[in-house]
Amino acid sequence: MSRLSISAAVALGLTVLSAPAAAQGVDQDVRCLLLSNAFAKAEKDPAKRNIAVGSGLYYFGRVDARLSGDALRNQILAQGKLLTNQNAGPLMTACAQQLQVRQRLLLTLGQSLNGAQPKK
Repeated sequence: MSRLSISAAVALGLTVLSAPAAAQGVDQDVRCLLLSNAFAKAEKDPAKRNIAVGSGLYYFGRVDARLSGDALRNQILAQGKLLTNQNAGPLMTACAQQLQVRQRLLLTLGQSLNGAQPKK
């Protein structure tokens, strides 16, 4: 995985995807977990590395809630075979976009709850 790949992923601006994150399958979550881990290890820029680390934590939570033991091992092996230097950047971009969608949803929810707080 090259530094150029993660730079390209971050440089794309992490625009919002139209598909809901809940529709993402476990295979995609495992792929994103693997990519996030690889990019976190390879990236030299601290800000970009932090994005990859944050993505990794998010996807670990999604995967951990759905798979364990042999099922997780099998998914890691299967998804790892599908990753190449050519597709890693675009796939990581899609993973980061999904994370951004969820972050925006949480931010919007927090803002609406903050406005709904009773005044003291």
